[in-house]
Amino acid sequence: MNQQVFEEAMNTISARRIRAKAENERRYQEINRKIPALAEINYQLAQTASRILSGEDIETVKRQNLQAQQYASQLLENHGYPADYLDMHYTCEKCQDTGFFEGRYCSCLEKLISSVSIAQMNRTTKLQLRTFEQFSLEYYRGIIKQNDKKQEVNCYEKMAENLNFCRQYATNFSTHSPSLLIYGRAGVGKTHLSLSIVTEILGQGYQVIYDSACDLFSRIEQEHFQREKPEVSTLESVLNAELLVLDDLGTEFQTSFTDSVVYNIINTRINRSLPTIITANMSSDAMADMYSPRIVSRLFAVYKPMQFIGEDIRMMKKRNNNSQYL
Repeated sequence: MNQQVFEEAMNTISARRIRAKAENERRYQEINRKIPALAEINYQLAQTASRILSGEDIETVKRQNLQAQQYASQLLENHGYPADYLDMHYTCEKCQDTGFFEGRYCSCLEKLISSVSIAQMNRTTKLQLRTFEQFSLEYYRGIIKQNDKKQEVNCYEKMAENLNFCRQYATNFSTHSPSLLIYGRAGVGKTHLSLSIVTEILGQGYQVIYDSACDLFSRIEQEHFQREKPEVSTLESVLNAELLVLDDLGTEFQTSFTDSVVYNIINTRINRSLPTIITANMSSDAMADMYSPRIVSRLFAVYKPMQFIGEDIRMMKKRNNNSQYL
């Protein structure tokens, strides 16, 4: 395991425990100030160990402590507090914010390690998030294009429909949301809208991995063939992320290994009911030529296919900028 990832996760766990102790101390000070009778009871309970060491009967001490605790709970409720107000309240009650349970990593620590690994992975991709508000439909106005079925389509209307769907998808996202296949020629807004979805979903606290197919498959292949395997591999993180966004499928260098990785990612995440968003700068026919039927059938039968159409916006912007100097 990456030591930096582990230390960052453990620092978070430690901070949670410190906060829990500080909050518990604050509550004790508050109650001691507001309910003096409870302060005396708490003091007596704190003397349990010294009473036993001095020779008092253990069963008698236990019985008296139980009665004192019951009375303390009643006093709290009589003053409008929950009965467990003075109990220690941890973020994870199972491991009590230690990160370990029954000699193994607690599930809370495992989740943190996964989250930190994903955040670190996204930092290495130099992810530049976008918003739906930055997406302009004006670049599609007045343009007519053919879709996969060779039908003429009003690009403005089609992309307004796609934009609205992506907004709703992000707003209502859950780990049971459908997977999306966003495809079409380069420069028509696929990456912008997929990044806009990522921006919204990251804000909701979900674990998201975003990377290009080329870079991601290269990293997976490198880890696969290296001698020392990481404890949390890139492939493992990809298979378990709450949302995977795979950009520019088809740009990877095709080998039998990368083909198997594509199938593994698509099929495993389908079986685990985890949503994936894939963008591809190609038509459905081109995908059918590049990938095996078992991959293409899953992409078009299980995923929701969304064709993006229009002119290359980057080229349009370049022409507009150049025209300012004519």
